[in-house]
Amino acid sequence: MNWLKQLTGQMGLSLANCRRVISACIQSVAMFGVELWYKGDNIRRTTGRTEELQLLVNREAWATMGAFRMTNLGALSMESRLRRATNQLENCQR
Repeated sequence: MNWLKQLTGQMGLSLANCRRVISACIQSVAMFGVELWYKGDNIRRTTGRTEELQLLVNREAWATMGAFRMTNLGALSMESRLRRATNQLENCQR
């Protein structure tokens, strides 16, 4: 994530382009094979992986916005326009 902070700070990437980089590089690798193991939100074995993906999305939002760690996650996700991990996983199930 440090390289993403450097891109947004030094290179001056806009928020929209930074989201595109995140979607193309980070989320595509993290979500690879989701269709095989994700069966739903309340299945016992998938909750740990879902939480790990949500932590990744939170770190992406912090890196994108350049915000502090104590920033409210709801406001941060709205400003960065990154979807929650559960929403992304449900979309992969369709």
